[in-house]
Amino acid sequence: MSRAKSGKKQKDGFVQTVENHTPPPLRPNLRTARLILRPVAAVDEPAVVTHLNNRAIAGWLARVPVPFTPADFHEFATEIAYPGETFTIEDAQGFAGIIGAGFELGYWLAPRAQGQGYATEAARAVLDMQFAHDESTVAAGYFDGNAASARVLEKLGFVETGRRPKYCRALGQDRPHVDLILTPQAYFAANPLEILTPRLRLAPLEVERDWRDIARIGGDPLVAPMTNSHLSPWPEAAVRAALAESQWRGQLGFRLGIWFDGKLIGAVGIWDEPVETGYFLDPAYWGKGFATEAMAAFLPQMMARFGLTSVLADHCTDNPASGAVLRKLGFQRIGAGMGTSLARGVVPITLYRLARA
Repeated sequence: MSRAKSGKKQKDGFVQTVENHTPPPLRPNLRTARLILRPVAAVDEPAVVTHLNNRAIAGWLARVPVPFTPADFHEFATEIAYPGETFTIEDAQGFAGIIGAGFELGYWLAPRAQGQGYATEAARAVLDMQFAHDESTVAAGYFDGNAASARVLEKLGFVETGRRPKYCRALGQDRPHVDLILTPQAYFAANPLEILTPRLRLAPLEVERDWRDIARIGGDPLVAPMTNSHLSPWPEAAVRAALAESQWRGQLGFRLGIWFDGKLIGAVGIWDEPVETGYFLDPAYWGKGFATEAMAAFLPQMMARFGLTSVLADHCTDNPASGAVLRKLGFQRIGAGMGTSLARGVVPITLYRLARA
């Protein structure tokens, strides 16, 4: 997948011209299963000042002075904590900590919030957004002896690049420090995207493992004519190319496989410029609600992850079953047109749009 590309992309809907891609913007508010990440605000001052005057917290941070004063908080909130890069972490009980990314990931948690997996959960939300916006590497580090941070950063995919003394302002002395780096590739390998529903598992496809099943399903005579880019049969080289182009890399322009009882039965995808979604399913599994179940789980997560306000979709007008699925998902019909299917040529299509609630 390219972040700046013009031409035709292989989608499972119909071909559209792709203009230069604009990465999704950094967002000031994020939400996870248990946490809200929002901009640092004046209301956070009492908690931040209290916790950062605790050397059990500040002693693990390089740049925080002790005493940490309201003036220090004001400088942090107005000059350092940029919305979209630095967040207050809240759980059901309120203030839980601070996390920031950009070129370097850093975080700390209030004592009551430690040991619950919050650092990993918050960091994944921030890094998901970060790498969707920018493919640059992210640095991090920890003072030797901070086993909890070492475990968090290892889970995220960071790798050690060196060790050196680093000054700790809170303690007024150098401490042994471990430097780490995280590439997008390492992050997504360590934190694979997986979506579970009551019956299905959605996860990234692998070219070598999955191309034969995708060729069989996507090249089925009942499936290929309903897509723009599939042939029937679908040649190995074309399938491999389609899968290679649509790998999960943390950005729009990918497919996930749909598994049922350990068997690959189809795929869902989402593309950019314009943002458009599509899916295909093994005919042996039609009529069982699998397409609706997969897309009902997939689309809300993608809209939240990428900050999308709307998603387009289409279907051949002689495929009313797909139209029924889209309407169940909340899509609204917005028009009709003509599309090109490699399997059968020019065909009439119906266009839909889903707006974020």
